[in-house]
Amino acid sequence: MATKKPLKFDFDSDNTPSAVAEFTASDVVSASDGGTGFSSLALLATNLSSTDILSSSVSGHSVSAVNFFASDSGAFNCMGLDGQKFFMKRENGGTYENLIKSDEGTITIQSEDDIHFLSNAGEKFMRLNESGGNGEVELYYNNSLKLETTDAGLTITGDATVSTSVSSVDLSAVNVSAASVSATSVSSLTIGTAASSLTASTCPIPHPFAYAKLDDDGTAATTETNIGAGATITQLTSNAAADIAWDDSNDYFTVKKAGIYELTARVVLEVATTTVVTLKIKTGGTVHNTFAPKINSAVDPQEATLHAVFTAAASDNISVTHTDDASTNVNAGAGTTLILKRLL
Repeated sequence: MATKKPLKFDFDSDNTPSAVAEFTASDVVSASDGGTGFSSLALLATNLSSTDILSSSVSGHSVSAVNFFASDSGAFNCMGLDGQKFFMKRENGGTYENLIKSDEGTITIQSEDDIHFLSNAGEKFMRLNESGGNGEVELYYNNSLKLETTDAGLTITGDATVSTSVSSVDLSAVNVSAASVSATSVSSLTIGTAASSLTASTCPIPHPFAYAKLDDDGTAATTETNIGAGATITQLTSNAAADIAWDDSNDYFTVKKAGIYELTARVVLEVATTTVVTLKIKTGGTVHNTFAPKINSAVDPQEATLHAVFTAAASDNISVTHTDDASTNVNAGAGTTLILKRLL
């Protein structure tokens, strides 16, 4: 088969076709817009710098296997008039696929402002840098914002379902509302160290507590006396500075936060003679519960237990007292324990 050669029309001085000749490497093809010339058809793809090709100048043509290149300092622009769209497609059998593909290396999509990924109907899928900040990412479902990156981290709107497990998560300063947790069980959950906690409503979990134990006998008295007076106290608190503290000078608990509290007193009572001893749980002058057991001196010490649940304000002092009904000395003996917990 003979070699195929491209042909051209020669024109006379009146710009009238006068002859047909072979197109050679020295001939020039001019673009219809911009007037840029090309020394050969082979260089057409690499020499379209600063040249606009409008839709009005190309119609009814099919172009295949054409590569467009731009130099590092140039740009390849695809633009349409108002209402027109630009498509990149490839043929796959009898259908066409919208495709952006790189056979090697990295694809970079760069914008001076925002980047939006939308459906044909304008429904939002993903928006990048929408707030014009530092690369914010927004993900949508059914046109509703569900996940957003922020300066502080990550904001999720709605439920977050974890199919396996979440580990090494810092829950400090995280609020979990009742609306976001429903019919859910949590097992084997570790909340930080002894100084860390999870807050439900306004009360930390584990619940704050304070414990006091008499290591020896307290002061014997006939009048109302705080249990702990005159004794050496072993105390243990979850966080004395922030929650509940034992005041060893005044022999009572001081609460730092308002809430609902529970106090259990297990009192070892000793008396000089058989008598009735009145025990009270008090906040200041308010009595929350009272119990008056008869203590037999022949079988003492005897143990009595008193319990109460009550509301306390921040800085309230909570005590347990004993009082004799007459003039018999009464004291709380070694082994007596008091424990105060915050419930809500």
